[in-house]
Amino acid sequence: MKALSNEDSRKLFFRRVFGSEDACPLYLEEVSTQILKRCGGLPLAIVTISSLLASERNKLKEHWVHIMNSLGPNFEVNPTLEGMRQILSLSYINLPHYLKTCMLYLGMYPEDYIIKKSDLVRQWVAQGFVSKAHGQWPEDVAECYFNELVNRGIIQPVDTDHNSEVLSCRLHDMMLDFIIHKCKEENFITATDDIQAMIGLSDKVRRLSLFQDDIIDGTAFEITQLSQVRALVRFGNSAYAPPLLKFKHLRVLNLEFGILGSEMPDLTGISHLFQLRYLKIKANGKIMLPRKIRGLEQLETLELGAYSLEVPSDVVHLGRLQHLIVPRSTNLPNGIGNMKSLCTL
Repeated sequence: MKALSNEDSRKLFFRRVFGSEDACPLYLEEVSTQILKRCGGLPLAIVTISSLLASERNKLKEHWVHIMNSLGPNFEVNPTLEGMRQILSLSYINLPHYLKTCMLYLGMYPEDYIIKKSDLVRQWVAQGFVSKAHGQWPEDVAECYFNELVNRGIIQPVDTDHNSEVLSCRLHDMMLDFIIHKCKEENFITATDDIQAMIGLSDKVRRLSLFQDDIIDGTAFEITQLSQVRALVRFGNSAYAPPLLKFKHLRVLNLEFGILGSEMPDLTGISHLFQLRYLKIKANGKIMLPRKIRGLEQLETLELGAYSLEVPSDVVHLGRLQHLIVPRSTNLPNGIGNMKSLCTL
């Protein structure tokens, strides 16, 4: 993308910070000009810095000067990936702790993936990222976190409803690059399409994101310690499912398969994931679930999407289940009306 003109840069910056390009107070005019100059006309840089400044209630000139000095003078002349990371890092550093965790979790998703808000907030809750607020449902608090990330320009809205509420989002490629870089630095997420690369990681993997398109050699899983993994997501067209019995302490499991032929993924280990709180399985084909999942006593979300599936009959005994999402044509087991915690069906 070409750099914006000075005029368009000013419009984007001031509308984001003040709501109008004519509302900047005189005492911030000069420092604003310098900040814009150091952003080099790059829209992502301008949106990131203006969103950071817009989040500050008190528009103190000293803070704006500090942000300007943090940008460095070289980016305007020679914009680089490292320079852009520095700008995005400024936004990250100024986030409250709870938002840093939620932001980094976005690294679980592949490039250009459209992320549903409902998926994110339920996974954040299941992972324990959401602070307990007196009198508030955890998912309501998590939605506030989501909206903060939108307002700060960290995630880009995709779908909105008639009330302008954001329902799904995606990440700018450079934002995703920064998040993955930060996840590696802090050992927050391991994202890979090469299972063999995990052999040396051993017990360091805390959250695992896999992209699997080809035939998989699963021997790496057999010699890798994985019981400490708390979240596992996998994407891609391969029908291979990691050996779920090795992930004893999972709280979040999200399996998305592409086009499945006659081969079906092995999902039998799901019924032994007793700490599971969030389970989502999507497949462009037929999947076979375990017949019994009554042992998943902590499960709060169960979302299933496939051409052909049968909901385990003992799902009605899951006392904590709040969200049950299945295709319209799915037959539901007897006793579904007796589930007292169910909020979404």
